Amino acid sequence: MTTNPSEVNISFTKRTFDIIVSGTLLIILSPLFLIIILCLKIEGFLVRKNKGPILYSETRISQGKPFKLRKFRIFKTSAYMPLKNNGDVVHTKPLEKNPKNITLCGHILKSFYLDEAPQLCNVFVGNMSLVGPRPWNPVDYKNEVAQGEYRKKVIKAGLTGPVQIHKLDAHKLGGEQKMDNDYIKFNRNKNGLRVVAHDIKILIQSLWFMLKGQGL
Repeated sequence: MTTNPSEVNISFTKRTFDIIVSGTLLIILSPLFLIIILCLKIEGFLVRKNKGPILYSETRISQGKPFKLRKFRIFKTSAYMPLKNNGDVVHTKPLEKNPKNITLCGHILKSFYLDEAPQLCNVFVGNMSLVGPRPWNPVDYKNEVAQGEYRKKVIKAGLTGPVQIHKLDAHKLGGEQKMDNDYIKFNRNKNGLRVVAHDIKILIQSLWFMLKGQGL
């Protein structure tokens, strides 16, 4: 994309689907959330250097707008504190390259993508959708828009998306930008029911990736 395209209007059907599924999952997974919280607290008690808050927030961009994305904390507090700006973590991706930055519970949570589970709240309130391009931090977002690429600007960010289910072979399908832009085009050209059906397929494939535990 070389021009600034108009935003994609999320259909009533897709938004309703997001609310129902995210709300239902938040209820169903609440016992698991309690177990995760308990494990994080126990680890912090037994391993003092791994002690810290249950959640941490990152500033991300969804459809061109900043919002607070929250995750279960997988990093040692000492690792991400230098990255904080106005109380938020700006960019944690570099921390994942060093396993020493990640707590014991964090390794398990990250492997099964469970650290991302609190983002169901972002979906429920409307900051995100269940499926869409993943939200970027403000720096990477501004750099890409400056280059004339608007995939993170025109549609709501997703908890998962086409790129995530093809993380190992994205290059064979034209790369991440093409895959996100193809999804955006699909949302523009298809009705709500077709979009939701497509989203369901992506969600099922995403669940398979979670169960394989290959997040790290």
